[in-house]
Amino acid sequence: MSTITFIYYKNAYQDQLAQLYYNAVTELAPPFYNSDQIDMWANYPMQNSAAFSELLLQGNVLIAIDGNNKAVGFGQLHPNNYLSLLYISPQHSRQGIGTAIYKKLEKIAINSHQSTISVTASKLSKPLFEQLGFELIDTEIALRNNIEFERYNMVKLLH
Repeated sequence: MSTITFIYYKNAYQDQLAQLYYNAVTELAPPFYNSDQIDMWANYPMQNSAAFSELLLQGNVLIAIDGNNKAVGFGQLHPNNYLSLLYISPQHSRQGIGTAIYKKLEKIAINSHQSTISVTASKLSKPLFEQLGFELIDTEIALRNNIEFERYNMVKLLH
């Protein structure tokens, strides 16, 4: 991992995070999802800008920033025991940034006296969460604009 710093969300990063989200889905998800699923998923931040902005203001959102002050990853803990929005730029994928963001968010959960942390994982992110110690609780089929997405409800006990 090159020089990466972590900051809490600032509104100035919303457009970068929306683009990062889009790039991550369109470039990393094709082995797992069809084109309709990818289009629906990837375009969410741009097509729902106000809702995405509101979402980023909830809970704790950590952004990984590179040496050029560019967002290369982000993740959210909201409420204090639910992880969401863990996205890493394709150019920085598999470099430990997602794990680093997760570990920082897990510390927040532990410091707020949570006994578990849960996530609804995609086919893309499920292997990472398994490596991080999450266990599968159940599989669900979510319907978004008449497009089905298989998702995995996972939980990890915090010590």
